[in-house]
Amino acid sequence: MFKSPKIKHILSIILMAALMLSFDTAAAAKAVITPYSSLPKVTDTEEYVVEVNSTNGKTRSYRIFSQSRNPQKKKTYISSHGCAVSALTTVLSGYSARYGAFTPTQTYKTLEKKVFGLKKWRANYRKSKAKQMPVSLYGITKILKHCKIKSKYVRFFKDARAIREIENHLKKGKPVIIEVNNHRQTNGRISKKYDSKWALTKHTMVLLGMTDNGKVIVADSAYKPWSGMKQRVKYTRMKSLIHYMVPSKAVGKSLYFESINTNGGYILVK
Repeated sequence: MFKSPKIKHILSIILMAALMLSFDTAAAAKAVITPYSSLPKVTDTEEYVVEVNSTNGKTRSYRIFSQSRNPQKKKTYISSHGCAVSALTTVLSGYSARYGAFTPTQTYKTLEKKVFGLKKWRANYRKSKAKQMPVSLYGITKILKHCKIKSKYVRFFKDARAIREIENHLKKGKPVIIEVNNHRQTNGRISKKYDSKWALTKHTMVLLGMTDNGKVIVADSAYKPWSGMKQRVKYTRMKSLIHYMVPSKAVGKSLYFESINTNGGYILVK
């Protein structure tokens, strides 16, 4: 019995729809997510170790460090400028057998010096404490490469595409290092209105994964009053967080932070 061209066309559409549904279902089944109920809600500590579901059905442990919010403590490089090296050290704690036990202080005093060279390292740390700069995202990629950790630095982005790329990367069980600003932005257009929700000036954090209720798991070294007892580990939606991230406007090759125009973007850790 022969089917008419119209019936064949309808059957073809139904078959394609079924294949696409099957593909989407399979992709969703393979997504690496961590149940929100299993994640901590009280993390207002100097250091916190969190376990996040990762690749191959395994979990990955990350150490998250506080830059310290105690006003009685003497200001140090870490408390003043240590967000980026703290974020880097968090990634190392989950990925590197050799450097996994390092503290942020060890990372900047030992590993930065080894990778960047004594001359460039001294050029930053011989300055007054106020003028010392945090390691840039570009500098972080150099250290990750030295530690045999693959990464991709995405300097330029549009919001919608970045949300998809970051969420898809997190759903592979792999972290993302991001730079946030104290002004909201939309596709690179920065508002003049000050907004310190995620950064008093500029700030570096790590996204560790996705929860089953669609939130990103944020490893944050800084204290945010609005987050209550959720400090080292915070939770938010990517479509909200993206407005605090800023794309670069030019390619910067400095190992230490210069400006948001040349040091923005995010790093996909492989």
